[in-house]
Amino acid sequence: MQNTKFPTGQKNKKASYLTAVLIFAALFLISGCAAQGAKRVPRDRFDYNAALAQSTREQMLLNIVRSRYLEVPVFLTVSSVLTQYEYDSSIGLGGIFESGAGTNDIFTGDTNLRFSERPTITYLPIEGQEFSAHLLSDVPVDLFFAAAQAGWSIDVFMRIGIQRLGAAENMSFAEVPAAGYGDLKTQFADEFKKLKRFERMIELIFILSDSEVIEVQEAKENGKGVRYLLIAEEVPEDLRPMLDDLRQLIGLANRNRFRITERVTNIKDDEISIQTRSVMAMMEFMARGVEVPPAYIEEGRVIDYGLQSGEGEVAKGLIPFRMRSSKNRPQDVFAKVRYQDYWYYIDHTDITSKRALSLIIVLFRLQAPTPAGAAPILTLPTG
Repeated sequence: MQNTKFPTGQKNKKASYLTAVLIFAALFLISGCAAQGAKRVPRDRFDYNAALAQSTREQMLLNIVRSRYLEVPVFLTVSSVLTQYEYDSSIGLGGIFESGAGTNDIFTGDTNLRFSERPTITYLPIEGQEFSAHLLSDVPVDLFFAAAQAGWSIDVFMRIGIQRLGAAENMSFAEVPAAGYGDLKTQFADEFKKLKRFERMIELIFILSDSEVIEVQEAKENGKGVRYLLIAEEVPEDLRPMLDDLRQLIGLANRNRFRITERVTNIKDDEISIQTRSVMAMMEFMARGVEVPPAYIEEGRVIDYGLQSGEGEVAKGLIPFRMRSSKNRPQDVFAKVRYQDYWYYIDHTDITSKRALSLIIVLFRLQAPTPAGAAPILTLPTG
């Protein structure tokens, strides 16, 4: 609010001047309001995008931690984000005119601008029979090869997403001792041996593939796409021992062409079986890499796999995912989540764990889409 007194002799000139200033201010405010909507689009779009990306990472982290504590994962998806912007501007003019000697005219003017934002976020629960079926179904082998062609870190995919390749079996993700084992620690000793053999197989595959000794080739048979593992006829002398090791680990017959199949029984000599894992099984496997407070292990809150002491430290290095824990809130980390009384996080420098987390998020989206037509569980106006 602005009050100005002018001498009588200048009232017409000053009144016109004040009126012009206020009109100009009003026009400026109105034009500014018109431009603000467009200006906010890029800023708000990227802000919401970053927030959704962060919450997606943290939700997956939380469910992996829950798996470590033998809890059921729970997922919510953001169905929609609606934002309303309100701009309001006003201008006012007023005056008191007096006549006679020694009197003054009083002119008043004011301008107002008000802005408000009202985002409304809708959440949907991801649940139901269809969701569970997707979550518990093995990831299609075609998706594995598509990820390889798209440039994804295939070594991380193989460690997390492949349970068996031929005779080579990955570490299991059982939470109770299998038949013949009295406790999980004894079983883990054998599982650790499987893990080391599987890791060696992956290493050999990459060496021989880079040297063009082995390759995967696609073909059409009866209108359907099939894949073959091909082994070169001529193998350099220094690579032959590696090829022999790979044949022994996978259980390949003495031939150079093998059809890739998803069957796990009745495998022929000219076939090689690939058994993938479900998204839920991958999460259970990744949960082995969650470091829990030693006090929780002593209290029996979680199962002790022996990964945090002794030889387990070596096995932990073979699991391509590591989530650290801290009593205090970690700073400058890739992703973090609080569970019970501790913080669990992935360090920015842990490239392998970052790749593994990104991979499981992508696979989750592909395997467990939001059911169409689901009703919103919660709509929050946050303004």
